[in-house]
Amino acid sequence: MSKLCFFLVFFFYGCATTTTNPQEKIGEVFQSHGATSLHYDYSKIIENLIIYKEKLDLRNPKSYSKESQSFITNEMRTSQNSIRMKYNGVYLKSYDDYLRIAFDKNSNIPDRNDFLIIGLYKVIWETYKIGEGHHITTLTYDQEAFKKLYYYLEVVKWKVKTAKDKNDNFLFLTWQNNWQVELQNRLHTGEQPSWEMIQNLASIKNHKESILDPSNFNFESLLSQMIFQVKNSARLIGKEPVDIGIDAMISVVLFL
Repeated sequence: MSKLCFFLVFFFYGCATTTTNPQEKIGEVFQSHGATSLHYDYSKIIENLIIYKEKLDLRNPKSYSKESQSFITNEMRTSQNSIRMKYNGVYLKSYDDYLRIAFDKNSNIPDRNDFLIIGLYKVIWETYKIGEGHHITTLTYDQEAFKKLYYYLEVVKWKVKTAKDKNDNFLFLTWQNNWQVELQNRLHTGEQPSWEMIQNLASIKNHKESILDPSNFNFESLLSQMIFQVKNSARLIGKEPVDIGIDAMISVVLFL
């Protein structure tokens, strides 16, 4: 009888120790699942960033280094962060430095596309702590970093669409149709706008485009998808960024 009592006490004690605080066990499972979801978000963001660079280089063929193109893409595909670029003979250090050069109003910025993409990649890479390997739980991530990344991407989406150099030319051609770019160039020469001038624009005259054609939203859509993934990641670690006005977001961004 005594042996039976001892066995029962041992059995129930063992069960108690293995099932102590089941809420903590459930929490650990969710934390682990959340970390896996963050890795998925990162992969989708980088996938869209690579597509974004490909489209940006096609649209702005004079604004990237053909020699570095495959290396930059490979860095992103393999989640490395060894690439560095020089500006005025000095290697840039932070992602803010890269983004600041990308949006510099100087019309002679070499490889502007590359500065933009590398700057975005570095801030994404650091936010998701890729250099530290796979994280078991979401508790090791910085909540404020994800909020900051969210605002950075929102500001970049706005600036890519609107920023111009000192000569009033767009820094990046993304949403503009070819006829709109041609029109802007003609207006810069001092030519007065007229219906006849528009009809004689090469893209219109050769029937490649129409003034009724919609603008290109592919670039904005890709950035919007990246922003969605970042917001999802922020939600997983409990710090979903609040949607605020662009002016408030700019106050958080350092590269402006």
